[in-house]
Amino acid sequence: MPYVAVDDRKILDPLVDSLAQEIADELPKQNNDAKLSTLYKERFVELSLAIKDLINGKKIKGNINIQKLAQAIYDLDRRYNYSAAFNGELNYSITRLIQLVPKKLVEKGIWKEEFRYWIYSQTAGALTRTAMEMDKLGSKRLSKDEDWLYDGLSGVFEDIKDEYKRRVNTAYEAVQIKKSGDCYDTPYHTDVIDIKDTSGNVIGWQETMKDLRKTK
Repeated sequence: MPYVAVDDRKILDPLVDSLAQEIADELPKQNNDAKLSTLYKERFVELSLAIKDLINGKKIKGNINIQKLAQAIYDLDRRYNYSAAFNGELNYSITRLIQLVPKKLVEKGIWKEEFRYWIYSQTAGALTRTAMEMDKLGSKRLSKDEDWLYDGLSGVFEDIKDEYKRRVNTAYEAVQIKKSGDCYDTPYHTDVIDIKDTSGNVIGWQETMKDLRKTK
């Protein structure tokens, strides 16, 4: 759940913005927009391992934007004084990052839209593979004391993916269903219905679970 305190956001937001700008500047050089997922995964993994190293008392190096963000997340973790406080701060940072990068690409005139299905799938893939990478690294850990760290890191990226699906892609799917029609015709599936205000204007949509056998 990426709903961190306002004071924490003031610390994290400019650092997340710098990292988002770095990715938005790098992607055009790849000559392949789909490599957005590659750039994401590289930074997701590097950030995760930097946080892990800080928690283990190690010095970090590498990408300066990653270092600064990892340090801020770690410092906030120490301030709250309970194990795995970093989970929420990391969730918030990545949740903001995957929204800011497309926004910056549109502002630069490189993309026309912030969200399309392929953007979702590439982003979801990067989140999934990062969670898998944390699981793989955790299985190779030298110390069992690190189990909880890899569990937390893996769980954060799984959760971000789930929330991204629920909060963003689900709404996009509703728009596309209304625009082009549904692609499900099984006897049981959810149906998108209009939600209207008191004047009869459509203000959104809601999914309802239906037994479609009764409507045929």
